[in-house]
Amino acid sequence: MHTCVHRARKLGVFLLLSLSIDAFAGPGNGVGLFSWVFSPYLDLNITYDSNVYKDRFDEVEDTFFEPELGLKFSSSSETNCFSIQGNLFYSEREYTTEKNRNLNTFGDSLILRYGNGRRSLLELIQSYRSLDDLDRHSSDIESSNLAGEMVEDSNTLDLQREVNQLGASLSRRVSDKLELALSYRYSGVHYDNETHDRLDPKDLGVPPGLDLDGHIWQFDGSLGLTDKTDAFLTLRQGLQYQEGTDGAAELTTLRLGLKAQGTDKVVYSVGGGLEYYARPFQARFEDADIGEEDVQIDETGVRIDHDQISFNFNASADWFMTEKLTFRCGGFNGTQWSSFYQGNGMEYISGWAGLGYRWKPSTTFYVRGVYREDDYLDLVTHEGVTKDRRDQRMEGHARVDYIAPGKFLRIYLEATYDEVASNFDFVEYVDKRLILGVNIRY
Repeated sequence: MHTCVHRARKLGVFLLLSLSIDAFAGPGNGVGLFSWVFSPYLDLNITYDSNVYKDRFDEVEDTFFEPELGLKFSSSSETNCFSIQGNLFYSEREYTTEKNRNLNTFGDSLILRYGNGRRSLLELIQSYRSLDDLDRHSSDIESSNLAGEMVEDSNTLDLQREVNQLGASLSRRVSDKLELALSYRYSGVHYDNETHDRLDPKDLGVPPGLDLDGHIWQFDGSLGLTDKTDAFLTLRQGLQYQEGTDGAAELTTLRLGLKAQGTDKVVYSVGGGLEYYARPFQARFEDADIGEEDVQIDETGVRIDHDQISFNFNASADWFMTEKLTFRCGGFNGTQWSSFYQGNGMEYISGWAGLGYRWKPSTTFYVRGVYREDDYLDLVTHEGVTKDRRDQRMEGHARVDYIAPGKFLRIYLEATYDEVASNFDFVEYVDKRLILGVNIRY
């Protein structure tokens, strides 16, 4: 089945390319066909990887070459009431020495909008990625508020997996000051558990991945307080499913907050509230991180109530420091199932900050840092040791781009830093990469 889907997506790319041959074309501006614009691209990059297997104790370095073929497309009506944009991509990675780590990545994304936003707006999103290693195309739909997805455990990043996202929202401006919106989101991370052969000759003790699926129904209300400040209310209800676990974890979140344009250069949004999270009970009292008040005894034996109420927040800010310099930051937290431990979940908190600089129209530079902490709800057992597990993950990115006149050629140099620290040392690693690439688009 995966092979058929894989071939169908590749065929779709080439069919769309062939349809566009006789249409109006301009290098860097895409190929016009009626109201559609198609932009085929080829990305070629070579990467130095300091720690191919993400192993703390025995680092193996290598280089890999990864060409990517893709097609970006968009269309809009003359009145701009309808718009659609998307992307298809396929890439193959080949290592110089560690051939068992070779992989391919493919997927698609789609964003559809109907309405001008002044009265009502309907938005639909879809994204599919089959990947191993970092998810480079998660940003393809992040311009949409529907782009929230399941958070992956720190050491799932070398597991072959499929990421699926679907979403729909309908917003309506009831008055000059009041706007209401309803939305639905689905996120799924599915593991085929064939990756361990690719981790040979290492035996890192990474357990098989557990498929996760999540559904969120959300209501948002926004009330204008001043010309530059809105108060908002977010109420969401969710169900989360973990492979092999009977029943769903229930999620209820209530947040209140403010969205404001503090000055002509600063825009921010901050919301906070409470989140209720309840997992189905399990009958493993000896491994659960609970107190006596959480235990019930009935005819089936020991039952454990896995519910909790915690503080929940989501915040972001943009600071347009100058015409060339922009600073952005944000943070959020939540609770969900673990991808590794049956019946176990984790609380996560994440924050990020980035600085972008446009030195010239042809040259851009940015740096970005991300921090995330995962705290598992129950005790974790590994190689006979049982204790609380807590992971901290730190990422750093720096990139400079040169864009040739006509925007058909982009040359970039990127450096990344990825570190995971944990009280379970089999999880820990430091990985540094240096990437030199060229992107050619029509």
